[in-house]
Amino acid sequence: MICCIMEVYFLILFLSVVQSLFGVGLLLFGTPLLLLLGHDYTDALFSLLPASAALSWSQVADHRGERLNGGYRKRFFLICLPALIIGMLAATELDVKWEIRFFVTIMLVVAFVLRTSARLRSGLQAWMRSNLPVALAVMGLVHGLSNMGGSILTPLVSSLYKEKSKVLAGVSFDYAFMATLQILVLMLLSGKVLGAPEATGAAISLSVRYLLGKRVFSFASEESYQRLLSGFILANAFLLGIHLLD
Repeated sequence: MICCIMEVYFLILFLSVVQSLFGVGLLLFGTPLLLLLGHDYTDALFSLLPASAALSWSQVADHRGERLNGGYRKRFFLICLPALIIGMLAATELDVKWEIRFFVTIMLVVAFVLRTSARLRSGLQAWMRSNLPVALAVMGLVHGLSNMGGSILTPLVSSLYKEKSKVLAGVSFDYAFMATLQILVLMLLSGKVLGAPEATGAAISLSVRYLLGKRVFSFASEESYQRLLSGFILANAFLLGIHLLD
């Protein structure tokens, strides 16, 4: 049990650095890695969501002055969050463990393709911009089913706003509310409450963000690290795909 908790803490420590720099990481990478380590989907959610929520809310506070025009926040609440609940109910109430692992693998491949193909990424962003309600519904459903909505979230927000500060504000806003809602739904469905392990994970995440930040990766260019990140996505997809065959 102690070993299991420590591996979760180590994962949160590492991925909090990634999320502090690039806006995604804890859920996008943490979910498939915990599945590979033998955790079931609900346990993975309980382990990662408090840390992700804490980090995202701190980013929301930092960017609270940014205005996201076009009614984005209203549509997010009305469309994305209900779809998120539907996805969570399907993932937690039905016996779909293999299907969740398969879906997570597919979303990792999608994330890798979007990061490495500028043409496909631009095409997807153009479609999202023209079909925002559908894109929000798909993102919510995907995130509820697999915790992998980050593969859609970043290109979605980037399609609406060009300024880096607005993109970060939008991504952190969405992640903060989705993680908080996921925690509430999980507690209602399972009867569990957040305890010391989850609070410790959240504290680790916030400490990493405020104490380490970009200084950790000052030795590498952003371009080099982006390539490493893409490779990490592909490696996760490959390992989880092999695990599906066991």
